[in-house]
Amino acid sequence: MLSRRDKVEIRLKDWLFEAALPSRVYRFLWPGGDPFVPGFHGSKAIFVHVPKAAGSSVADAFFGQPVGHRPIHRHIAYHPELVASYFKFTFVRNPWDRLHSAYHYFAARVGSDWHRDHRWTNEFIAPFPSFQKFVEALEDPAFAARVKRYDHFRDQLDWLVAPRTERIMMDFIGRFESIVEDFAVIRNRLGLSVELPHRRKGGEWITGRHMTRG
Repeated sequence: MLSRRDKVEIRLKDWLFEAALPSRVYRFLWPGGDPFVPGFHGSKAIFVHVPKAAGSSVADAFFGQPVGHRPIHRHIAYHPELVASYFKFTFVRNPWDRLHSAYHYFAARVGSDWHRDHRWTNEFIAPFPSFQKFVEALEDPAFAARVKRYDHFRDQLDWLVAPRTERIMMDFIGRFESIVEDFAVIRNRLGLSVELPHRRKGGEWITGRHMTRG
């Protein structure tokens, strides 16, 4: 089950998505939350990793490390001048496929409690032994609202818009469904010669259009 600290962190993070706070207040409430990784500065590019949209492989390819699930409004709060000047990109995914992927990602972690994701799983996923049952439960607006507070189930648009304006801040939005082509567009824009890595997940090779890792 979720600990008291888990619940506070989830509520705070959800509130920071919704509150449109001034940058100095945001930084005060999220100390040490600077979302910039060294690779962003080297390439003068910002990658916003929307959960369950192949972002882990994209981050590995371009930056050699994870970049975390950090919305663009957090980048703005810490370094608005860099957000204005750097190339900003992301990948999004068909919402239904993303929901299906997120459910199975969490369902595989039922019974563990070493990470907050796992504890959240035991409360919100474990009661529903099939994806169909989970989707049926989402018909309850109160339950759906609680689920959508969690990163992997939050609307993709939430990760990409500026606070107070709802303006999409991306210079390029790639699609999971055309990841090979869109990856090439970004690679050419950044002047890099990297390749999209091949990864193994759940016994299946992850490459190109068949990527399932988020």
